[in-house]
Amino acid sequence: MPEFNQDLQKYNRQLKKGFNGLRFNAGLEAEFRTFFYARNVVKQRGAIIVGIILLLGLVPIDLRLIDGEAAHFYLLIRVWITVPLLLVALAFTFRTSQQHYFSLFSFFIIIFIGITTNIQVVYTMGLGQFAAYEGLMLIIMVAFFLGGMLFRQSLACIIIISLSYLIMSELYLSTSSYSFHRYYFLFATCLIGGVSAYTLEYQLRISYLQRGALRSLAKTDPLTGLYNRGAIADKLNHLVEYGHREQKPITLLMIDVDYFKNYNDCYGHIQGDTCLVSVAQALIKNCKRPLDFAGRYGGEEFLIMWFDAQPNEAKTFAEKTKATLDRLNIPHANSEVATHVTISGGMITGVPDRPDIQAAILHQADQCLYRAKESGRNRIIIQEVGEDHSISSVVK
Repeated sequence: MPEFNQDLQKYNRQLKKGFNGLRFNAGLEAEFRTFFYARNVVKQRGAIIVGIILLLGLVPIDLRLIDGEAAHFYLLIRVWITVPLLLVALAFTFRTSQQHYFSLFSFFIIIFIGITTNIQVVYTMGLGQFAAYEGLMLIIMVAFFLGGMLFRQSLACIIIISLSYLIMSELYLSTSSYSFHRYYFLFATCLIGGVSAYTLEYQLRISYLQRGALRSLAKTDPLTGLYNRGAIADKLNHLVEYGHREQKPITLLMIDVDYFKNYNDCYGHIQGDTCLVSVAQALIKNCKRPLDFAGRYGGEEFLIMWFDAQPNEAKTFAEKTKATLDRLNIPHANSEVATHVTISGGMITGVPDRPDIQAAILHQADQCLYRAKESGRNRIIIQEVGEDHSISSVVK
């Protein structure tokens, strides 16, 4: 099955199955997380920079309300520990190879900031001075929306921070009606943030699956399910460059269904489409290895490419491909060469001598195909890469 068809089915299966638990199947989940981390890195940098600015901006405001030991403890936690830690986190976002681990790093740094904020608030209030517990609400929002974490990590982070505040408050502060007021608003902030974060990630996952399916469809010929012409060009460019760099041979076969216009005139265009689908299914069976591929080049023209196949295998590939089509035994009463549907082809094989000869190889294959049709059809002409007129062999 072609690679893009596998991708399309993978995305569609997950969409149909659903993911209320915010988790895909194993392979797709890893793919999504790579996308998620790469997508969030710029947002994370911005969040860290804004966080540093806000923290430093709060320092003179908070210091107007506290003094003595509370002020010294506040400066230690906020300025001498938290800000340098955020600067380390900022530098971490520029290490491309480490981006996958940033969400874990973010998890621990937000927990650290949350717990140290709790300690500072409880300590300051224990000294009888004012401390703004509302800062915890900002931390909760950062964890849910700007921390670069998936919902599960964010939720675990917030639960730890909230529980630490409740425990410290109960142990070190006198219980009052105002305490329950604070607990209520913290709970409401967690609830609103959690529901919103869950919804956002759910929609992001849907969008990811839909984009993946659309990308796969953009590579696909809608009739046959093979690669379309644009996808063929991309694959060919990549494999020719790779073949030149690694000195690996490529074998490219351009195919034309013989007298296909006569077939359409005889059987009708709907039957003609059915014939092309059958031909495509037969051709793809000859692609056995990961880098082999088949595509519909246009109309009744197809293309197959085998990568890293030895030049002496080219004739075998041609024979197998032709035999696969012959075994279909699709009746063709208006053919001038056989009673069933046949193909003509031009095959080019060898190691690319330059990384930019994709167009030249296609042109050479097209010329061989033209010669096969001119010399009687129902045959494949094989030629070495770069040769102008010499024929390596003919498969009838």
